[in-house]
Amino acid sequence: MSAELELRWLKPEKLHGATKRFAEFCKGDILEQSMLEDFDNETYQNSIKLVLEKLDDSVSIKEMFDAD
Repeated sequence: MSAELELRWLKPEKLHGATKRFAEFCKGDILEQSMLEDFDNETYQNSIKLVLEKLDDSVSIKEMFDAD
């Protein structure tokens, strides 16, 4: 397996909540996606980084309810 397909930079164990679940999903999903004819590894990894950034910046449900 290519090191690029292992997403070694992606460490779900260091994340929390939805960010962690998304990272875990991506670690498994990349293997399936890489079998597709039009798979672009760079685009896939850039997309992961973008979504993780957005999830990390978002307010958790607990924080929303605690604000009241």
